[in-house]
Amino acid sequence: MDTYDFLNIPDSCFIGNTIYKKLFYENADLSTSDKSLFTDTISKITWIYCLKPETINIPAYKDEVRDYPEIEVIEVLVHKDYKLKRIAEIIMRTIPYPMLLVFKWEDEKQLYVAHQRVSQSDSSRNTIEEFISTDWLESDSALFAKLDIKQMRFTNFYALYSDIVDTISIYNLSTIIPTDDNITGAEARELSAKIEDIEQEITSLRARLKKESQFNRKMELNIEIKRLEQNKNKLLGGDRV
Repeated sequence: MDTYDFLNIPDSCFIGNTIYKKLFYENADLSTSDKSLFTDTISKITWIYCLKPETINIPAYKDEVRDYPEIEVIEVLVHKDYKLKRIAEIIMRTIPYPMLLVFKWEDEKQLYVAHQRVSQSDSSRNTIEEFISTDWLESDSALFAKLDIKQMRFTNFYALYSDIVDTISIYNLSTIIPTDDNITGAEARELSAKIEDIEQEITSLRARLKKESQFNRKMELNIEIKRLEQNKNKLLGGDRV
């Protein structure tokens, strides 16, 4: 598909099949609200690519924690931006393979990835680790040029998927603070989490400040907010300490 040429995935991996919502209704044990979410938000789900040893020269990966026999690229066409993380979670749990999940809304895309590991309590299920997602991306986003898989490791599917996750993590951080070529995906995720935690704490304190009536307590809250803002500004300025 022309819209996915940026991935540089061989034509041998192309599938292009519709994934019907019925698959999720029958296999995902969805609540009534989740079914409504799928019905009201999703126009179409398409299985774009399947990367597996038979279609691309990359070996599967398996150890006691992970089982990555293949990687999927799945597109979800939506007609509104609503609870996409929940939709991503349902799709990734129902189709238990590492995937690049692409939400498409008009001319923009939003990407979701997440490492998975085999559930210790039920080997037939997968446990989804941290979700990494982008904002809505225009077609000329700098990220797309960085997602050429032929510039990534073909050691095995875990290595390739890790490179995809790291590329998106580093890009996300680069949109808010200065980054350099030496930063790793793990460092980018850690810094992003720190900034997000600070922002959430500031938001919470500002909400409390609005309700506070005692002058002394207002002063204390203002001082704490300023301290957090200073810490955030240090991170935004590239100070990783």
